[in-house]
Order: sequence, then C-alpha cells, then structure tokens
Amino acid sequence: MTAALAAALGAGMFRPSRLLAAWNQRAFDAKRLNDALAALGLDRAAETKDILIDAPDFAENGAFVPLEIVGNIPGTETLAVFVDRNPWPYIARFDVSRGALAFVTMRVRVGETSPLRVVAQAGGSQYVAVKEVKVTLGGCGDGGAGDTSSALDKSGDTKPMRIRASVAGDVANVRVLMTHPMENGLRKDAAGQPIPEHFIRSVSAQLNSRTVLEAEFGRSVSANPLIGFRLKGANAGDKLVLRWVDSKGFARTDETSVSVS
Repeated sequence: MTAALAAALGAGMFRPSRLLAAWNQRAFDAKRLNDALAALGLDRAAETKDILIDAPDFAENGAFVPLEIVGNIPGTETLAVFVDRNPWPYIARFDVSRGALAFVTMRVRVGETSPLRVVAQAGGSQYVAVKEVKVTLGGCGDGGAGDTSSALDKSGDTKPMRIRASVAGDVANVRVLMTHPMENGLRKDAAGQPIPEHFIRSVSAQLNSRTVLEAEFGRSVSANPLIGFRLKGANAGDKLVLRWVDSKGFARTDETSVSVS
C-alpha cells in the first residue's frame, strides 16, 4: 500500500453508505429466510420478471455455484441475495446506488437443492425474483469445500486482490478475485475439530476517490470470492480502488487503472 493511499484511508476515504451502514448481524445470523428478510426490511417484495438470475439448473458442487444478476428495474439501489434452505439464508447485499449498474456476478455456497432469490430495492419499493438450483453435492459443510487457502501469506500480510477493469464506451467491466478461506464454521479439520468462522464481511469500490459500490457478505459466499460488477461513467486511466474487511479484522486494499477493452 502506498503512503498516499494509506493516508487517504486514514482520512476516511471509505465511508459506509446510508444503505449499508454496518454489517447486519441479525440478518446474517438468521436461520430462517423470513427472519432474515424481516431483519433487512425486505419482507414486502413483489414478484417481478425484471430481475434476471442466471444460475445453473443443476450444480454438481454446491460449494461453488456461479451466479449472475441483472436488474432491469429503473432506480435500483440494492440487490440482496438469499439461498432459502442454507443454514444461514442471507448471502450478500450490494449497494449499486452511486455509480454501479444493477449487475453482479459471484459464486455462492448452496447447501442443498433450494430456491435462490434476489430482492431489489428501487424507488422505495421492493421486488423479488426466484430460481431453483438443484445440488448434487452440498457446499455448506465438509463436502466440496474446495481451495480454502489462507488469507495471509507467509509474511503475515494479506494476499493482493487480482483486479481487472476494462472500459467500453463509458461502462467499465470489473472482475475481482480475493484470496480468502471464507470459513463458515461448519467444516472440520483433519482431527475432527470445527474450523472457526473466518470470512469477508464488507467490500468497497472507489472510482477516482468516489465510492461507487459497497457490499456486505455472509457465511455462504464461496471460498476465494470472485465477483464482477459494472461501473458507469468510467474512462481509461481512471483509478479503481478495492477494499475488503473480514470477521477477524484483517483488511486488504488494492488498486488498478481502468484499461480499454
């Protein structure tokens, strides 16, 4: 991290928005879908065809289920993701109200065959779309955990994110790979002891020192999170800064320049 970047962070460059002001403990701890929705104030959503969910009908490995969300509702502010039958149904929420488009890609854990739902907030209203995902091997416990390499390298520092940002017109496509175990507390080690929870809780993105995306993650985002999003108003050469903070207080900040597609 450069001295200038560290100073900017110390000056409060990454401030939480009013929509995602703090990690929602009550919602993420809820074991039932209705309780999670109520904790978020998202229990009055109307069904819509204007949220498109692209996820596999059948997933052989529930630990890494790819998901793409496209929101076509004007004025969309947030996109919240749930897997109804997971041990903790609330997966993540993205604030797209300040420069990001209503488009997100990610990988999620699906513990068993379940509806996967996305709830959008727009103009004071709520909308929901649902897709069923059938799972062969559940991804919330011991099975199919995949690569859960440490978030720390041998020096004790967090490993850099891999960020790609390319612009076509005035929209930048961004993909970010974060090295992190994303342990949910359900897996066991070789001695049969539970592996403690350790997962990324919040992610922020800034374009030229202006926050354009914020997200909060729960226990069911896949190990080594891979997310994608789109930013409007971007130009080649713009500086994009990403930051994550996890449940143990570790944090990582990295930056890149937007390139031409």
